[in-house]
Amino acid sequence: MAEPARRTVTRTIFLLAALFVARAGLTDWDYLTVEGAGGVPLNVVTAGDPASPAILLIHGFGQSHYSFVHQLNSDLADDNFLVTFDLRGHGGSGKPWAAEDYTEHTVWAEDVAAVISATGIDRPVVVAWSYGTMIAMDYIREHGTGDISGIILTGGQGGLKPLRMPGTDDPDMAELGEIRVLQQRRDLADNIRAGERVIDLLTASPLPAPERELFRSLGLMVPSYVRRAMVNRSLDNQDLVDRLSLPVLFALGAEDNPFQLEDAAELAASRENVSLTIYEGAGHSVFLEQPQRFNDQLRRFAEETRSDAVP
Repeated sequence: MAEPARRTVTRTIFLLAALFVARAGLTDWDYLTVEGAGGVPLNVVTAGDPASPAILLIHGFGQSHYSFVHQLNSDLADDNFLVTFDLRGHGGSGKPWAAEDYTEHTVWAEDVAAVISATGIDRPVVVAWSYGTMIAMDYIREHGTGDISGIILTGGQGGLKPLRMPGTDDPDMAELGEIRVLQQRRDLADNIRAGERVIDLLTASPLPAPERELFRSLGLMVPSYVRRAMVNRSLDNQDLVDRLSLPVLFALGAEDNPFQLEDAAELAASRENVSLTIYEGAGHSVFLEQPQRFNDQLRRFAEETRSDAVP
């Protein structure tokens, strides 16, 4: 697509974001730029008092920190310091060209470590969504669990079990396969068509129009070369299971991948530190679909985790 068209899409995305911020009253977010692995600038967003206990939120493939709008803009920020960031290649963060800037687990691990260091957060509870669960495991692979107090995995299981997906006879999987092809093409028109379709797979019920438009548009900020690299990397972290001695909570939607629910249930049954909560009526994004319930559970998990850690 011609450059003027690309500029128009970019302007539209920022206008949608500005409108969404105005409607939601998001006046207490703070922004900073943190240097990630290889000098890539990372767009970091915080809410709450830096002196409060910390929660680090890691979004998924093709989205941004706005995924956690209902956490950042909630009373969670009254007694927690919420930190999130746009993954490299996403949102307002840098988008380097080389495939190895996305395929190496060390890159993602160092990005997370840089955000933790720059914001000064101490042993945060980590909330990781979808592809973000893989990035949380990248961090643990490199840095262990000593600097985090607990982890919530939602919309994914971090590669702790072999990835299983429904077959292409499942309508959603067939749709996802077609979308992935369109997302990785260089033609922005194909990317736009993919964005129109993928947003309906994120939730069990349709999103409200403002959120739908914003999240659909934010997906267009992820270049096709980033998507191609991110899907061509190792997603196997089974060797990390025995290293996860900290509290782990799976918060999964009943309408999400059924194999994922089975795997999480097996892990929860076999390990004392792992638990599972299923959100009936929710799909891939429980924190977005049922934010009040998720926020209440996140607060309880954080409080219990910190209490257990006190000598």
